[in-house]
Amino acid sequence: MATPMDILDVSMPDTLWIGLIVGLASLVQSLTGFGFALVAVSLLPFFMDLQLAIALVIAVGLLGNIALWWYYRDDFEWTRVIHLSAAALATIPVGVVGLHYIPEHLALQVLGVMVLAYVSYSLLQLSLPVLTGRSWAYAFGAASGVLTGAFNIGGPPLVIYGNCNQWSPEQFKGNLPGMFSVLSLAAIATHLWQGDFNQALLLQVGYASPFFIGGLGLGLWLSNYIDAASFRQGVLVLLGVLGLKLLV
Repeated sequence: MATPMDILDVSMPDTLWIGLIVGLASLVQSLTGFGFALVAVSLLPFFMDLQLAIALVIAVGLLGNIALWWYYRDDFEWTRVIHLSAAALATIPVGVVGLHYIPEHLALQVLGVMVLAYVSYSLLQLSLPVLTGRSWAYAFGAASGVLTGAFNIGGPPLVIYGNCNQWSPEQFKGNLPGMFSVLSLAAIATHLWQGDFNQALLLQVGYASPFFIGGLGLGLWLSNYIDAASFRQGVLVLLGVLGLKLLV
């Protein structure tokens, strides 16, 4: 009879590392408000198949996004994200399906470039133009959809778009989790259609979920003692190192 580890095709130590990575990523998200998918997707491919890692992050992260959306629901403005969401929903299948046809080593290099680009943007604090108009919303939304489908890191285009439109911190906290929840559901539906959500993934979600919850709780507790801005800078440096590792 096959054991759970046989179905997962990973060893028990690897499963532990996978859980710890999910916990670390949720800790980062809880302390800084960003980074769950970036941290998890950057580290998990060292211990499991890339496609399985992406599907795992989508499934586990969905619960966190829904919780944040509900917590900040008073700041959610559907009119600000409807065109972004429409474009992203149209392009999510492109990312999901495209990943099946790209060699994994090339996909990891593309992921490394995306991570480094976001780190550079965040650390340099570039001055961005004001981009109004529906066409810009469609363009940034489409980019987010492709990245969500392929790597579940659709946040950077949305962050850049929000900064270009001078969103307040409250608007970021209210709008992004709501949009991520919708996009995650669409990505999960596409992965189901592709057959990516199999018994191996469901078992790994079960193993990783307690680490995810523990990381969130630890982050809420540590937020009373750690400066979130300094911690965020440290996370960006870590992501830069991981991006280089994925690239080379």
